[in-house]
Amino acid sequence: MRIRADESERTKTKSTLKNGIKIFLTIKKEVVMKVILTSKPTGSFFSIEAGMSDGKKNFDHHGAHHTQPGPCKDDRITLVGDDDIVEITHIDADTFVGLLRMAGAVLPKVVDFNLMEKIDLNGSSVCNDKFNTTLLYVVGIGQISRDLKFPRVTDMPTDVTAIIMAMMAKTDDEIITIGREATEKSEKAYSECCIAKNRKVGYWVVGANDPFDQSRPYEDGIEIVIVHRTHYKTISLYSSPESGYTFSGKTIAGIEFGGHPKAAGSPRGTEYNAEDGKKVFEALIA
Repeated sequence: MRIRADESERTKTKSTLKNGIKIFLTIKKEVVMKVILTSKPTGSFFSIEAGMSDGKKNFDHHGAHHTQPGPCKDDRITLVGDDDIVEITHIDADTFVGLLRMAGAVLPKVVDFNLMEKIDLNGSSVCNDKFNTTLLYVVGIGQISRDLKFPRVTDMPTDVTAIIMAMMAKTDDEIITIGREATEKSEKAYSECCIAKNRKVGYWVVGANDPFDQSRPYEDGIEIVIVHRTHYKTISLYSSPESGYTFSGKTIAGIEFGGHPKAAGSPRGTEYNAEDGKKVFEALIA
């Protein structure tokens, strides 16, 4: 069970209780901050990978903040107050470890945070060993978030504290085991969910239970990855970090993509089907 790394008054209840689960629940009810998922962070609270970085309350390392360390390795992140609010725009391993730091929880000791940061920036293709412990941890966090039905981000703020608490309840060994199982299934999804490939462009249609890793195709020379997610009815475009392709702000097959330059998505609030994704594929190979 995860508990605070410090020895505050709250953690002293540990010596008075015998049931490990009760210890965990008692502590976490008292110390976990509120976590809010939103596509439009206010900047009024703490934030992790939400487009803001000041090294004090806001921590990000993407885009304009690329010179900053990833939250997973940023030891400037300190314990936040029990009633504080933390804004996030997504959940992945880097964001999760940043939240662990803010919660004062014990950090995973078998994980290489330098590698985790590289994976967060460039995808799993930076690690050749699919069963590397750090990579399995990253994959495990992604799978657990899907299992817990972590919601899709919208402009409307969503309280995801309960889901984050459930994720923190997992031990490192459990996360890594889940990551190993997901990796084995991911290789199967990579093969079975592929609709089309043409030179450097590939198209995959995946469902909610398909643990497809969008950076996996880079290993086979694919530089542009198109993904239609049937459960969200969205189309996403990803490009290899080494390639010069970017898609944010561009219109392809009548769809205007937005978001990260190398991880762009179809407009929120508009539904797309697999045939729409096929048109995007055809437009790109043309």
